[in-house]
Amino acid sequence: MASKSKTYQVYIAPAADRKLAAHMEFLARVSENAALRLYAAYEDTLNFLAESPQSCPIYAPKTPIDAELRSKMLGKRYRIVFEIVGNSVYVYDIQDCRQDMDKNLI
Repeated sequence: MASKSKTYQVYIAPAADRKLAAHMEFLARVSENAALRLYAAYEDTLNFLAESPQSCPIYAPKTPIDAELRSKMLGKRYRIVFEIVGNSVYVYDIQDCRQDMDKNLI
């Protein structure tokens, strides 16, 4: 009998949620389909983080902090920055990789 894989609870920081909403609002002005694709990719990424966040690479922020952050690409242009703590995944930032890194939260 195969054992069930570990499932993580995923929590999104309010600031990260606001950043995604701003990206989606901007995209929707240009292309509603693009905004819908971004949201679908976001849901897929959150499902992935609930199943295997430890497979994502370590993320080194510009200013070091006392946490082991990891990142996962969301589509081709966005990066989700998160930390694994026990059975939980905490998403701290959603970064537009085309923007200046100084605008990112982490």
